[in-house]
Amino acid sequence: MQDKKTKLAFDRSKSTMKNIRFEDELLEQIEKAAGKGQFSAWVKEACRLQLKNNN
Repeated sequence: MQDKKTKLAFDRSKSTMKNIRFEDELLEQIEKAAGKGQFSAWVKEACRLQLKNNN
């Protein structure tokens, strides 16, 4: 796990930006499924569904 970092003044509260690497083919599939401008929302919802299914 990474150490918790101090948030900068311009960062949103209750959220943290993370860098993540996607394989090119997977990224293309996500972008197509998510639609224009919806990438983050799509990925977050996919994560929520995965967490729900694992509990």
